Amino acid sequence: MRALLLAGSESKRMWPLVDTCPKPLLDIGGKPVIQWIIEDMRAAGIRDIVVSVGYRGDQIQEFLGRGHNFGVKIEYAVQKEQQSVADSILVAKEELQGEDAFFIVNADILGEPTMFRRAKRHFKDLGAEAVVSLTLTNTPQFYGIAVIDERARIKQLIEKPQPSEIQSRYAVAGIYVVQSTIFDLLEKTKDLTSTFQQLIDNGKEVFGSVWERDWVEISHPWDLIRGNRFVLDKVLTGKGSFIAASADVQQPSRIEGSVHISEGVVIRPHSTIRGPTYIGPNTYIGNNALVREYTALGSNVIVGFGVEIKESLIYNDTKIGRLCFVGDSVVGQNVDIGAGAQLVNIPVAGESISSNIQGHPEVVPRQKYGAVIGDNAILSPNVSVHPGVKIGTNSIVLPGTILSEDVPANTEAKTTHKVAFRELGPRKEKKT
Repeated sequence: MRALLLAGSESKRMWPLVDTCPKPLLDIGGKPVIQWIIEDMRAAGIRDIVVSVGYRGDQIQEFLGRGHNFGVKIEYAVQKEQQSVADSILVAKEELQGEDAFFIVNADILGEPTMFRRAKRHFKDLGAEAVVSLTLTNTPQFYGIAVIDERARIKQLIEKPQPSEIQSRYAVAGIYVVQSTIFDLLEKTKDLTSTFQQLIDNGKEVFGSVWERDWVEISHPWDLIRGNRFVLDKVLTGKGSFIAASADVQQPSRIEGSVHISEGVVIRPHSTIRGPTYIGPNTYIGNNALVREYTALGSNVIVGFGVEIKESLIYNDTKIGRLCFVGDSVVGQNVDIGAGAQLVNIPVAGESISSNIQGHPEVVPRQKYGAVIGDNAILSPNVSVHPGVKIGTNSIVLPGTILSEDVPANTEAKTTHKVAFRELGPRKEKKT
């Protein structure tokens, strides 16, 4: 069975990271999200894939090529304009001609190969018109939700329900198996959820394939942190460490837990690396640094003396100056963080953390969450960034600034203050 992989969305909720990189190519655990998905598909026996591309599709095509490096065959369907999920499916109609049924897979979901196998088996065994993978969630407001009966037959689909609309905690998990007749309905409805609902209303058998284990959808910047934890647990926890022969781990340094340390890495004395952690090629970690669990450092990263990094993603060519703290954050490529900067990850007085998403504040479903910094930004020394703040691509934050709101792209941010003077009377001489 072939698969259609949907990778065309602009994903504006992921700003500022997607200013320069499409969401499927954002790295977690040392690989782009889309590569993790394709590797799971290949492991499930899916080796013939049509990738629907739109926003920055040339970057995706350049990375994936024809799929030879990933053990699959890849063709492309190109969206001229990014309109909807339905449009990203309809542009692939010609490439999928002759298929009785096929997978539709979102290019932002992380799971296991068994999710694909199970959905395919349910589709065949139940003689279904369509199968939708479902998983339980504690945050149904962020997902499409399915109401199912005792046979897992879907009765209703609700897209990102309001609190009063939440009738189920089964989230749509981004993997579908459908009959090719779905194209005719999509051309009428122009909406995937409406298409499934119309099938249900017309008496067609649409089933849920329930997945009971962990799963991640990358829809907000904080999901990258959760996704990174997910893949590092998958490939490192309980599976030992990999330390390249060319890596230079200088003593006395401590390596705790399972780690992946790539070729050309230098770790200076008295540093501690706590796994599961991924360190990319040619990265330098200075003396007395602490790299804590579930951190992923890209290639050519420089981590200065005494820096502490906790559960963060640091992308390629970024420099972090001495005595910085980076907590639960995502830092883009070629960012320069000056000495003493603090990316704070805990709110004052235990309040919830919110982050501005497309002009609206959203409560972050994490107890700890730091900053998201776009490519090529500069944070000068002694900058402090409050939890949930985002800094746009190519922006500069001047020394000593305390940031509690987002910085747009290509913007300079600084704290302004006035120096006050007062006249002092004559000083009394000290008695000796």
